[in-house]
Amino acid sequence: MVVSGHWEERMKKTLIVLLALMVCASFVFAGGEKEAATSATTPAAESAGTSTAAGNVKSGDVQKDVKYKDTVTIGIANDVNNLDPQGSNTDANMMVFYLTHERLVNIDPDTNKVIPALAKSWTVSADGCVYDFTLCDGVTFTNGTPLTAEDVKYTYDKAKTSSFASQKVADVISTEAIDDTHVRVTLAKANQDWLTLMAHGGMSIMSKAACEADPVNGPRMGSGMFSLEEWVPGSHCSFVRYDGYRDGAAPTRKIILKLYKEASTRLIALQTGEIDVCIDPSTTDLSRIKADGNLELIQTPNVVMLYMPMQMEKPGLDNVHVRKALAYCMDKESIVFAAFDGLATVHNNYINRGQFGLNENIHVYEYNLDKAKEELALSGYKPGDLTFHIMVDKEYKKTAALIFQDACKKIGINIILEEMETAALKGKLNDAALDYELCLYQFTDDLGTDYTLRNQCGSTLQADGTLKKNGSNRPNMKDQKFNEMIDAALVETDSAKREQMYHDIEDYLDEVCPLVPICTSYINIGVKKGLVGAIWKPDAKHDFRFIALPE
Repeated sequence: MVVSGHWEERMKKTLIVLLALMVCASFVFAGGEKEAATSATTPAAESAGTSTAAGNVKSGDVQKDVKYKDTVTIGIANDVNNLDPQGSNTDANMMVFYLTHERLVNIDPDTNKVIPALAKSWTVSADGCVYDFTLCDGVTFTNGTPLTAEDVKYTYDKAKTSSFASQKVADVISTEAIDDTHVRVTLAKANQDWLTLMAHGGMSIMSKAACEADPVNGPRMGSGMFSLEEWVPGSHCSFVRYDGYRDGAAPTRKIILKLYKEASTRLIALQTGEIDVCIDPSTTDLSRIKADGNLELIQTPNVVMLYMPMQMEKPGLDNVHVRKALAYCMDKESIVFAAFDGLATVHNNYINRGQFGLNENIHVYEYNLDKAKEELALSGYKPGDLTFHIMVDKEYKKTAALIFQDACKKIGINIILEEMETAALKGKLNDAALDYELCLYQFTDDLGTDYTLRNQCGSTLQADGTLKKNGSNRPNMKDQKFNEMIDAALVETDSAKREQMYHDIEDYLDEVCPLVPICTSYINIGVKKGLVGAIWKPDAKHDFRFIALPE
């Protein structure tokens, strides 16, 4: 939680601002309907009396002498919409892939280190380019057929053609099946984060035979602890335990992911016993969970970074001084108080919380209207010259945008809010036309420093000599110097040197100012008391393989 010497004054000021802004909000919005649901990434934080996830709960909490319920039902906020691991990276879909599929390696939730999964061991060549994996013995898909090195090769080759997975295997030159249990992967260059990328749900190993026989349904079958039973889009997904799993069957026979778009409806379902887990209850309902003797509130720090990308090729935003003026108008502390009930942490870095290389001494664009006016003057624009549209979904983002709008007005920049459904907002961001200016958005993947920087701000050199932005590069930043800096850091084997290189990269981004980091917060989950075995992940892509609820 942010602490300020003038916190009480700031709270009073923000309340006054919000009351005034909310009265006139209907006059400043352009298009779109209000969304009734609370975001699946609506943050909150710990408070007195809250049961906090100090460490991730693991399968060891499941007791052999305890009888557990046959079925656990989980209320989710966003729909499962794709069952191909290489077809999507949403939170809900990733929760599915952790149930149904496995990867060569995993990330230990406590240490954040790469650990064995399908690969029981591996070696790396001296130049860091050749990985030789040995697969675990007795691995089968949930239809009982063996998983072999050919399936790994098929999956990695297929990833090259996927818009969601291709960047993770961009450095892979070849994948070879040496024999049934040995795989060799050769990279074009050393990549210090590559194993971390291979732990992502999008790199789940699929059955070559199943996919070739049925390209639509084949990818849904994996070697995980559960298999898909039923999928009704817009309603629910159910999974049944695979009793032939090599390390022993899961403690719960059936898991259901059930969609409730409205946070209030999810909470009622939890209280009435319709569900056993409520993902992302509304922050206004947290006290109700804590007061209910049958429930428990779990809170875990997240890596969901709220930020404002600025489309750098739009008139006005192509001027670095305008972007810096907007950065100085972002009152992060007031946003934390008003949009997150004071329960979040201001974030000033371009690297995500907890990632390697984060520069603790980075220059901060603190809320400072005098500096904002200075930057606007340096830009050549005058007060009143500039108007920008900012896209928002979710109530907490709208609140943040209203605070930002009020600050910009004070320096002579007009901000118009465009409130829209989440799907429409994502569609506009992903459209090749890039027809947007500002947006409040989240970056949630925690796949290593290079992945964060390369996705948010990186671009790729094309055959014609032009740069094309990377997939999640919302600012549309195309900067060859930045690309060269992250490329050099990625292959550096000296840890101290690599850390300094990332410090330098953050300083460079701070100067270019393509986006404004705002804050990170907490993930809330309401559960039935006694529930164990879930791994509550900071990226909100939770792991339910070992979830269990005593009868």
